[in-house]
Amino acid sequence: MDDSELKPVLPYQEEYEQFVAQYKSGEEKAAEEIGKIIARMAQYYGNANTLYGMAKIAYNKVASTIVQTEDCGKPISVSKAEILTKATRESEELIQREVDIKNIEMQINSLKSLQKGVLNEYSHMGQI
Repeated sequence: MDDSELKPVLPYQEEYEQFVAQYKSGEEKAAEEIGKIIARMAQYYGNANTLYGMAKIAYNKVASTIVQTEDCGKPISVSKAEILTKATRESEELIQREVDIKNIEMQINSLKSLQKGVLNEYSHMGQI
C-alpha cells in the first residue's frame, strides 16, 4: 500500500486534513474558527448517518432474501446466510458508512479537544 492509497478521498477527510495541515504549519486558529469546522463536521455526520441508515435498510433487504433462498427452495442456515450476506455489495456499503461515522466522530472529538485547549490558552493569556 503506497501513500496515494491513504490520501483522503471523502469531503470530510479532505477538509479535516487541510485544517490539520494548516494548524501544523503554525497558522494560528481562533476557537471560533475551530467551532466553524466542528459545525461543518457535524453536518457531515448528519449526512453520513442518513447514508448509514439507507445502507442498513438495503443490507437488511438483501439479508432477508438470502435467508429465504437456497437452490432447492428451502431456507438456509443462519450461519451460511450470514456468510453470503457479508459477501454482498450492500455489506461493503454498510461497512463504509460505519467507518465514515466513526471517523467523523473521532475528528469532531479531536477538534473539540483542540478548541478547548485554545480557549484555555487564551483565558490564561488574559490573566497575565
